[in-house]
Amino acid sequence: MGTVRRVLRPLARLMIRHGITLPAIVELLKQVMVDVAIHDFPVEGKRTTDSRISVLTGVHRKDVKRFREMGFRRNDVPKRVSVGMQLVNAWMTAPGWQDEEGHPLVLPRDSKIEGEKDFDMLANQISSDVRPRAILDELLRVGVVVLEEDRVRLVTEAFVPTESEAEKLYYFEQAAYAHLMAGVRNLEGHQPSYFDRVVQYHSIPPEALPAIRAILEDDGMTLLKKINRRASAAKDSSAGEPRFLAVGLYYYDEPASDEEN
Repeated sequence: MGTVRRVLRPLARLMIRHGITLPAIVELLKQVMVDVAIHDFPVEGKRTTDSRISVLTGVHRKDVKRFREMGFRRNDVPKRVSVGMQLVNAWMTAPGWQDEEGHPLVLPRDSKIEGEKDFDMLANQISSDVRPRAILDELLRVGVVVLEEDRVRLVTEAFVPTESEAEKLYYFEQAAYAHLMAGVRNLEGHQPSYFDRVVQYHSIPPEALPAIRAILEDDGMTLLKKINRRASAAKDSSAGEPRFLAVGLYYYDEPASDEEN
């Protein structure tokens, strides 16, 4: 339980900050446990009864029945995240949108030259429901692109929201879920094991942190872009069952506790 307690601390901080109180989280935890028990712990050849779910989870049978009747909601991708993320990815990886050195092209906002690629053309390839101007405004808002005399330049090769809480929570959800699941599956003995490594120190002087962080931001982004290009080229190339993939890097520091020192 000590492991669970420490893993829960960041989530408790998030919940308190957003005004989520214990009764609400208990109800949610019951729903999630029932959902996981049904979908991740079936017995082959047997029906998953309410009684079995109740035994596995400790959730009362009446609640199990209620949750099953309600259904289990899955979170949707915020519209602006979906479109912006797809456009930046296409700009970086889709054939014809990079220069000879592999860097994303600087695009005219709306070219009047026949056959010349422009931002509107790229945006229309991603979505016919959202106007190119609206997509551009969103990318400008989050600092992913800049306008240079009516030409659009990609300055950050990742779509990272800076203002919208819903969008930031979406990225947090994706990263936290994938990292935790990799660790959980490894604890279960999954083979081959998922890559999960960490460099951890408890007595680093504060003045050394900026240089360490710079290494991660430079070399880490190079690695992630390489993986992104490979994954983008491979997607939709097989008739096999598709897989969800997440590869991430993270950095965190805080004052070391007396116990850690």
